[in-house]
This record gives sequence, C-alpha cells and structure tokens, in this order.
Amino acid sequence: MRQGHTWQMLGWMSVMVLALAGVPRGAWCQVAAERDSAAAGREQVDEATPAAESLPSDDWRGQLESVVEQLQTLQSDTDKLKRFKFSGYLQVRWEHAEDQSDTVAVAGTTVTPANRERFFIRRGRFKLTYDSSPLSQAVVYFDGNTSSGTTRNITLLEAYVTLLDPWTVDHRHGLTIGQMNVPFGYEIERSSSVRELPERSRAENVLFAGERDRGIKLVSQWTPWLETVVAVLNGGGVNHPFFPNTDPTRMKDVLGRVRVSQGIVDGAVSYYDGRDVRPLVGPDLETDKTRLGADLQLYYELPALGGGSLKGEVYDGENLGADFTGVYAMWVQNLGERLQLAARWETFDPNTNLDHDQFDRVGLGINAFYDGFTRITVAYDIPNTDRSIGGGQFEDPDDNLWTVQFQHKF
Repeated sequence: MRQGHTWQMLGWMSVMVLALAGVPRGAWCQVAAERDSAAAGREQVDEATPAAESLPSDDWRGQLESVVEQLQTLQSDTDKLKRFKFSGYLQVRWEHAEDQSDTVAVAGTTVTPANRERFFIRRGRFKLTYDSSPLSQAVVYFDGNTSSGTTRNITLLEAYVTLLDPWTVDHRHGLTIGQMNVPFGYEIERSSSVRELPERSRAENVLFAGERDRGIKLVSQWTPWLETVVAVLNGGGVNHPFFPNTDPTRMKDVLGRVRVSQGIVDGAVSYYDGRDVRPLVGPDLETDKTRLGADLQLYYELPALGGGSLKGEVYDGENLGADFTGVYAMWVQNLGERLQLAARWETFDPNTNLDHDQFDRVGLGINAFYDGFTRITVAYDIPNTDRSIGGGQFEDPDDNLWTVQFQHKF
C-alpha cells in the first residue's frame, strides 16, 4: 500500500511540471518583478518610518510639552479677554423749540437766544469694565457729545475701582474709590439709556451738576430688601464752575442713603452735607451745602397693557446760601412690548425767599422700541417760568421744546 501511495504522488508531480512548462517565460518574469517590487516597497516604508521605540523618548516628550505650553498660553489669553466687557450707547437728537431764531445778535440790552432748531449728538457713551477677579473690578467710562460749547472732545465721565468683600458668599459689601455717580436719591444713578424722558429733573441738574464726583463709597446689601450707602466726596462735582478737578475745602462732603426694596414698592432717604466755596475779589464766599431727599417707586402690571410705574422724589436743603425745594412725580405705562408712554410734572424753587424764580415743567413722551438695541423717543416739554418784562411785570416766555431722539445701545 505504501508503494501505491508513492506512485500516486509521482503522478501528481508529473502533472504539475507539465502544467508549469506550458506557461510562457514572460509571464514568469512579470510575476517575479511584481514580487521584487513589493518587497522593495516594504523595505522603503520600513526605512522611512522607523518604529516608535527607535525614536529618542526625549524628542516625543519635548514636542508634547511644547504643544501643552502653547495651549495653556492660548487659554490664559482667552480668559483675560473674557474679563473685558465693552458697552455703551449713542443718542442722536433733533430739537425744535418755540424760541428758535436765525441769529444771536445783541441789540442794546436784548440778546436773542441761541437757536434750538438743530440736530446734535446728546450722548456718545463708551464703557470698559474689567473684572480682574470675583473680588475686584475696574471701570473706565467716556462720553462725547455736541450738545453745548464749541468743542467736540472726549470727556472722562467715570473711572473707579470696586473691591468686594471676601467674607460673604454673595459679596454683599462693595468699596468703590474714584470718579463715580453721586449716590443720592433715585434718578442720579439711573442710566440715561433707560430713562423714559430725555433729561433728568431740573432740581437734580442744579443741585448735582454733572451727577459725578470723586471720592470713596461703601455699599452694603444687608438683606435682600435693605441697602445702605456711605460716601465721602470732594464736593464740587465734575461740572463745578470754578473747581471741576480740585477741592478748595479741607473738609470733605459726606453722604448717606438707606434704601428699602419690597419688589413692587421701593423707597429711599438720602442726606448730603458739605461746603461750597466761590472765589470773589475779596474774601471767598463759603456757604453750607445740604441736601435732604426722599424717593419712592411703585410698580404694577395691567393685564391688557403691560407693566407700569409711579415715581416721585423730593429735594430740600440749602444751596449757595439759600433754602431750596424741589419735587417731581412721574408716570410710566407700557403698551405691549413695543410702546411706552411717560409723563412727568416737576417744580424747583432755588430760593424760597424770592418770588418769580421758580421753575415748573410738564414733560410728555412716547418711546418706540424698534428692536432689542434701538429706541425712538418723541418728547414734548412745557416749561413755565417768569421772565421780567419791566414795570414789575412778568411773563412766561415761549420756550416749549420738541425732542426726537434715536438711541442705540451696544
């Protein structure tokens, strides 16, 4: 049986030899060439791409550390940029007044009032806030406008640093030092970008010209409904006619405010005490400067219309050696999401011992919200003052004012 198996194997080998002998020589050469080419390709790949274990470990580690360092630098730069916040708004106005004119010529003792038929930039505000950490913040605030004077300079409105306390979870106490809003009453610290009528009340404009001063203040939120503010200021304010950048008095002015917030009802009492100095040919004129104020805001909701509010503020005290008093009351009503009505009555008597110096005004306005950034305001002011016309006679001049304002916030 073994011999039969051997003959069978020889038979199969003979068949294979005969089959191979029938293949052309060129085919055998082509197969051999392809085999050699594949082998050579494998050798080139192996030479061009050495095994990972053949590379020095220090090179891989160095490249990895370089990439990590670049990513850390990029993350650090991104974190710093995220701490910056840019904001601001632009207010462009058209005014049309009853006392418009084509001249400012002087004829005898009569001076024609400056024309108030004009387009102008009322406010061009740019604010930069830098949150250095959860406990500190720096703010720089600029304004450019063409509302008065002959210059078009950029003005520094605010520049201050705020430090928050580290011992309460929600940082309820903040210390601010620099140039800032005077924390008196309600309307001073309320931004002009959200105010329903173009300007603040007359009493505020006279008693706190420029709304800002330099000093230090401490704000404490004792409970969700109780806040106190204590401040020490130069006293002259940024718009003082003689000392806008300096303080001629050794003692500083002091201010305190207590505010209670109950959601639909907010109210506060403010007190200011200081001195005012005016240079004269002889001795300087130094007078007491006191302000006592109280403000109240009531908020409500009408199902068919929307939210509304009633606001009021009272001023009383001594200014430039005279007792003064001022009051305003304001009503605001939203009409859906796009329209808002506003009305304000105000009065200011700069010297209660004199007659014919009182300023009264009724202001009416409508706000149209074009989108989330742009608001169009149409307002009409009706001031009432006494102007002497001689012979002990007085009249109310024709000085009602239309204002159309386009505001864009960013």
